[in-house]
Amino acid sequence: AAGGGAMGGGASKKSWQRSFYLTSNVEDDTGDSYLQVYPVWTIAITRNQRQLASACSDNKIYLWCLVTHNLLIDLKGHADTIWKLAYSPDDALLASASSDGTVRLWAVANGMPVMTLPRNHANWVLSMAWSPDGQRFATGGSDARILVWDAAEAVASSERLAEIGAQAAEAGDYEQAYWQELAAEEREKAEAAKRPIIYWQAHEKSIHDMVFAPSESRMLVSIGAEGSVAVWDAENGMLDARLMGHIGAINTVSVSPTNEELIATGGEDHTVRLWDLGDVDPGSSAAKQSREKTLGLNLAHYSLKGHEGGVAVVRFSGDGRLLASASKDCDVRIWIPNLQNPTLYAKFGAHEAWVRDLQWTSDQNHVYTAGSDGMIYAWAVPKKYHASPWQLEKMLKGPEKYKAN
Repeated sequence: AAGGGAMGGGASKKSWQRSFYLTSNVEDDTGDSYLQVYPVWTIAITRNQRQLASACSDNKIYLWCLVTHNLLIDLKGHADTIWKLAYSPDDALLASASSDGTVRLWAVANGMPVMTLPRNHANWVLSMAWSPDGQRFATGGSDARILVWDAAEAVASSERLAEIGAQAAEAGDYEQAYWQELAAEEREKAEAAKRPIIYWQAHEKSIHDMVFAPSESRMLVSIGAEGSVAVWDAENGMLDARLMGHIGAINTVSVSPTNEELIATGGEDHTVRLWDLGDVDPGSSAAKQSREKTLGLNLAHYSLKGHEGGVAVVRFSGDGRLLASASKDCDVRIWIPNLQNPTLYAKFGAHEAWVRDLQWTSDQNHVYTAGSDGMIYAWAVPKKYHASPWQLEKMLKGPEKYKAN
């Protein structure tokens, strides 16, 4: 059910008020409370802001229309918890990663399953990120490995295979042998295209989150349950730098869209931390030192305190002017992520249970949060932080298509 503008929830001032909510919880007869609550583990929003996807504890993916706030369809297929959802940069595909060991691709237009990538992680798939050009995506799991997949080629080759199948069905008897041979060849290619193009052991423990730098398609940042932040060249799996500082597990990472050297992380130690990669330039001795240490270099960085529970998610706004963090303390905090002097800008109570995920819309008019209470809330962002028309145009233009050299 989608709901109207119930305000409440600790947003006392005019800004950061609740605009509306979405939920797949089941209401009782009175409509005052929920018979069944389905915690939301993760949400994703298309770049064009027309669709939101949520993954709930019933192992289903729900696609919501953000124009009407209605449920479009629920997607079944995963046999276990879905930890991560991510739309491709061109809004055509939705990828989902699950404890069942698989990654699935779905068509955004109609919710149809496009493909299931074979199990290549030894166990749960916990994290996933698309490259900015939409050609590839990376996955991370409880096996502490990173796998990089050629999504574009996998989809294209499966489409070619379907096309050949359709032509074979229409072909006359004397042409059958030719088509069968062609189909066999293409099937082999399609199977090969569904395998990861590169993989490597990346952390000591589970990889909780990963992200490509928005402006740098080779730069991939991952974080591990052992407490290290790793910066990789996704082309070859080479480590550029490994950093540490959090006490215990790191849960979440975000790279500033306007400065790929600025990284934010959130950990079980209740802190949000800001790191400046300019301090570990790939050629520097600090970077070399960081690569040699199993847990990385304890680089000087900012620690932002205030949350009273583990930080589940940090996300920069599209223009990099704000950083939002959400926590098991049920609160959202909005920071000014200035490397000279980061400050707290706002905070509000968002859910009646752990906040599990948070996403900004492209126009920065809203921040969406999702919680263990089964609710997805849209919060109004102050006008001065809305994206300017030219920023929005740049963002909505989507990825520059990958050009072969």
